[in-house]
Amino acid sequence: MATQKLIVRPPYSFCRNPMTLGTIVAYLGIGVILGSPGAALVIILGAAALLTYIRRAEEQEMIARFGDEYLAYRDRVPFIIPRLRRRGP
Repeated sequence: MATQKLIVRPPYSFCRNPMTLGTIVAYLGIGVILGSPGAALVIILGAAALLTYIRRAEEQEMIARFGDEYLAYRDRVPFIIPRLRRRGP
């Protein structure tokens, strides 16, 4: 069941897709540990496809579901690369 309330507290206040970021970093770490450039390439290509899907499809769903509240959140919080310091007032 889809969430009925927009969640904006940590970790979602640092980046909008923290689970995706964590998964990409974990898989890239495994590729590095295995010393496999091929695995890293596959992970990077898969990550690019996933991030494209999130940007195009999931964000449109969030806009439809939460409207202006999501648009304000999207303007405040980065897509995938966390901003660890809060922006000024």
